[in-house]
Amino acid sequence: MKLYSFLNKTLKVLKEDHPKRLEEMVSEGLGVTYLQVLDKEKAIIKIRRSGIRLSRSTKQPGINIRVYISRNCLFDLLEGRETLEEAFSNGRLKVFGDPLTILRCYGIWESVISIARTSPRLYFLTYKLR
Repeated sequence: MKLYSFLNKTLKVLKEDHPKRLEEMVSEGLGVTYLQVLDKEKAIIKIRRSGIRLSRSTKQPGINIRVYISRNCLFDLLEGRETLEEAFSNGRLKVFGDPLTILRCYGIWESVISIARTSPRLYFLTYKLR
């Protein structure tokens, strides 16, 4: 499965199964625009009042955060072999942007990892990304 399709399906699962948590994530990340790079695939994630919007076009102005991660690192995080802090420290997860914005997003990333570990639908969806 490609990154953009995975993100779209993940949003659908979050809307259906975890609407309150999704609402909290939107509130925490309001106004942030991510460039998400998974290996060589790219997607834009925009967090707005109306919710989270995805785009394939990476020529977006106003990108606040750039996140670079490999599939191997992602699955190490999801399977608990590595923490976000360890991935940041050892350079396997590269994040660029304003430090305060990164801190706001840290909680969102922890929520997504937690949900992916406990939600059967999201857990199996992540394995299609492999």
